[in-house]
Amino acid sequence: MIKEMLKNHVDLQENLFIRGFLATTKKDIDLSDFPFYGNWNCVEIQNVNFLTHKLTGFAWYEKGNSVCFLFGHAYNPFTMEIDEKKILERLISHIGENDFYDYVDELTGVFVLGTMVDGKISFLVDPSGMQSACYCVNNDDFFISSHPQLISDICGFEMDEFAKELINYKWYPRVMGCYLPADMTSYSEVKRIVPNISYVYDTANHSVSHSRFYPLKELKECATEQEYNEVICAAADILKKNMELVLKKWDNSALSLTGGIDSNTAFAAANGNYDKLKTFSYFSAEKESIDCEAAKKISQHFGVDWKQFNIPSENADIERFEIKKAIIDHNNAYAANRKANEVRKRMYLQENSDVGVEIKNWTSETIRAYWYKHYNRKSMPKLSGKLFRNLYKIFIMNRSLAHKVDKLFDRYIKEFEYEKIPSQYPPADMHYNEVTWGSWGGMNISEMKYYSDITIIYNNRKFLDLLFRVPLEKRISDQHHLDMKKYLNKELYDMNIRVVNKEETRFRANALNVIFTINSFLPF
Repeated sequence: MIKEMLKNHVDLQENLFIRGFLATTKKDIDLSDFPFYGNWNCVEIQNVNFLTHKLTGFAWYEKGNSVCFLFGHAYNPFTMEIDEKKILERLISHIGENDFYDYVDELTGVFVLGTMVDGKISFLVDPSGMQSACYCVNNDDFFISSHPQLISDICGFEMDEFAKELINYKWYPRVMGCYLPADMTSYSEVKRIVPNISYVYDTANHSVSHSRFYPLKELKECATEQEYNEVICAAADILKKNMELVLKKWDNSALSLTGGIDSNTAFAAANGNYDKLKTFSYFSAEKESIDCEAAKKISQHFGVDWKQFNIPSENADIERFEIKKAIIDHNNAYAANRKANEVRKRMYLQENSDVGVEIKNWTSETIRAYWYKHYNRKSMPKLSGKLFRNLYKIFIMNRSLAHKVDKLFDRYIKEFEYEKIPSQYPPADMHYNEVTWGSWGGMNISEMKYYSDITIIYNNRKFLDLLFRVPLEKRISDQHHLDMKKYLNKELYDMNIRVVNKEETRFRANALNVIFTINSFLPF
């Protein structure tokens, strides 16, 4: 259906898998036809085709028989490097060495990073999977892509029956959006690339193996106030350096600003560079008005250019809304049925925003102990498939589906070596970082790239390591975020502006905790 639609809307063809990529050993791909329509570039490196949408970043570095490649973008706050080719040049000398992942962990950005050595293609995704990515082996052809649907369009896959069952469950679109569990995509042949996992494709036997490379090192929780302050300063300095790099790397970067603590802290990280920063806010629903007012007040106080985008309230106000929505639905492999105002937001910003890159704040929720805050809990049950399923909170009325998801997560936990993760990284936080962000977050970021590139200054493993040293109580209360903001910009801190999302209110959290507790004990 989408192919027929695009025949009559040639100017919209470039939005199909916009800012996407594909690496494949398959040879007979016609870039002039569906789904590429002449909007993609191709580079062949060591018998692998690297295809990128014209708006997608791609870099590679070759040394002898070794190749390093990167889809998307990366920057390094420890070396202050913003050039991906130079980053890869540094990495390539450490392939196969014990310190290779130490260098990888320094990187911030939204990317898939890979190497090719001796007939093996290794690949991994950024720290929280903000670059939505997947892989597949089909008829001895290997694929890595930003979009499961792109691989399906090439290979002719049918949607997985279990994925259909999940997506059609009435509470799934209302609560979870495009949040498929474990490493699922809409197609059983295509698997999501899980953050913190290194994958290897062996070209000789056409198989993929994987192993966990992070987090494997024990951390020492802050035992004194001095240790805590040192951690806060070190973490905040990473944010500050990342913001400096973003403002240097892109000519027209803008922070998506609200009154929330995450974007407040990101704004504080730009202190000393406010002359280079722009901010903006969306207004697509009445509840967003308070965030817009807070963002305006902060920006004006520090002399930063701020703009409010008023998203149309009716679909009819967006030209060719239905065909554009069909493209977005196809891009996300039909795994989500977005609220209309969210879809209109993507479309409106594409037409009216000139932002080169949007600076978002999402992955900071990982070290804010989101699941503990969400359920108003100070502890979680032990690691199990049941715990991971229960964090979805939607299967209380469908025990058969709950049982299937438990089995799926039992397999996932075993295959992705969660037993190797040290105790300082609580299972609920690792679920949030690797499953919630890797599935829900990555898909959302992929959709948002409909209107601009996205970067996230929090998306760095060294940064995560520092803040996982903060005691859980401080992470739940957001004290560590407040202290980072105070360190970065005392004047902003003293303004005492903080809009608390209704999702964080005590009443809602207590109610959800009742559901969580009941769901933990209900039999199948």
